[in-house]
Amino acid sequence: MASNLPIPRRTSSRGLRAALSLILALLLVPTALPAQSTSVTSAQKKAAGEFLDAVASGDPQAVAYAIHPKDLEDLRLRILEMLRNEAQRGESTIRSRLFGAGMPLSEIERLTSINFYAQLARRLTLTGRYYEDAKWLAAIPDRDDTVHVVLRGIQPKERGKVQVVNIVTLRPYGKDWKATLPSEIEAQIDDLINGRRSPTMMIAQAAVAAPAPSAQPGSAAPVEIPAGITELLDAAEKSLAEGNCEQYYREHMSPNFRKVTSKNALETLIATCKNSLGTRELLLSTVRIARELQPRFQYEGQRAVYDMSGQGLPFNRFVLEQVDKRWYIAE
Repeated sequence: MASNLPIPRRTSSRGLRAALSLILALLLVPTALPAQSTSVTSAQKKAAGEFLDAVASGDPQAVAYAIHPKDLEDLRLRILEMLRNEAQRGESTIRSRLFGAGMPLSEIERLTSINFYAQLARRLTLTGRYYEDAKWLAAIPDRDDTVHVVLRGIQPKERGKVQVVNIVTLRPYGKDWKATLPSEIEAQIDDLINGRRSPTMMIAQAAVAAPAPSAQPGSAAPVEIPAGITELLDAAEKSLAEGNCEQYYREHMSPNFRKVTSKNALETLIATCKNSLGTRELLLSTVRIARELQPRFQYEGQRAVYDMSGQGLPFNRFVLEQVDKRWYIAE
């Protein structure tokens, strides 16, 4: 189970005031309960517990399974419409902010609502605590059939005696209940879309931030990119943009790659590139992203390794190597 979870945006002002009043009353006068609150049912306890446990696990897919399917599908459709409209204008700013520049729209469109949320969650922050038990204080009905469940989470003994107050908002799911999409998550998504720095993300980044080696006093300045690398990336981008997959694999991929790749495997790669727009977009995005990054050079400058983490690509690095004084794509 988890802690400090927000009240979803769909909460009415009346419901929000009631929830806050209830928490204050429970903290100051344990016997005082607002008239509109009710006891928490076993089904509501189960749904709230599943959501809190999922948040505490840190697993985005577990969180997605604990959220009401309609909330996830509405989120998916709303963002997809935004991305499609953006693509029609020939832009990709929002897509890059939400999923990374390397993830094409065609791949995003194929995601289920569960996987869609899991991809988004890479750029979101939702943390919580594990509880071994809970004191279920009240359920406060609100509009749209939602209910705010208020509880005191009891932590394992090794975590101390502090009991943490939580609010989990639920909506009916058949005969059961599911958590609604937290408003904090919706706010973070809105921050990303509009290019704002989320306060939650700023706190999380500050907690783990460490000076980068290049930023430390006395560290070496970024190494100048060899002209051969720039020429390779330009040529590879041109081949892919023109749909010339044969040229991309036979001329721009390293001879070492071609030596260890069977003829049939190479033909399959070329055919997949020719027949799949998504594959070409992925390769093209990789080349374009690499142009904006500073590689780490190895083997006396004969190998350039690009860190692609956080770019929405299915891999975390892109490698170039120099063979007979010419640069190629190694992997």
